[in-house]
Amino acid sequence: MKGPSSRQVEFAGWLSGLDDRGTLAALRRGLMLEEEQLFELFGYVPPRFLTGLRPGEERLYLMVAALYAYHPVSFGEEELAERRRNLGESLRRLAEEKARQRGGLDEGEELLPESLKRRMEALLSAPRADLFGHLRQVISLLKSEEIPVDWAQLLSDLQRWEAPDRRVQWAWSRSFYVGYQTEGGDETDVR
Repeated sequence: MKGPSSRQVEFAGWLSGLDDRGTLAALRRGLMLEEEQLFELFGYVPPRFLTGLRPGEERLYLMVAALYAYHPVSFGEEELAERRRNLGESLRRLAEEKARQRGGLDEGEELLPESLKRRMEALLSAPRADLFGHLRQVISLLKSEEIPVDWAQLLSDLQRWEAPDRRVQWAWSRSFYVGYQTEGGDETDVR
């Protein structure tokens, strides 16, 4: 799976360095907008990130900025230097955290609750035009347990959402249902 571009990584770095509460609040208000109204956020994002993009791509940057402002928790630099993480991994980590809080899994108990599976299936089957609504709900779930997100990878994945091979949806689904595996195929915990 292709990782984020240098622009996307720089954008995620800019987001994680934001400490202006006014800018974060303005970006959070973007969650109340429809995707077609995200142009209202242009003034809060440096133009270097929004120039030279293909039509519609600036919406993705503004969407990710609004989602980040709502839940500004990222994977650490060391974790991301090791490998990128997709949203499926973050959702699996959420399920693992919920199971840990319950005291672990009973024998035969499923790690992934049905409600989270339904949420993931709705997200994976969503057309590009409906993603913002689904992502708001998913990020809200991740926020509830302070589960980190790889914001640069999310932006990269959203740009490839409509690829005919549905590579992003395959990767998210695999990460969510199976978990991360090393090159040798050994299952390990999602990081």
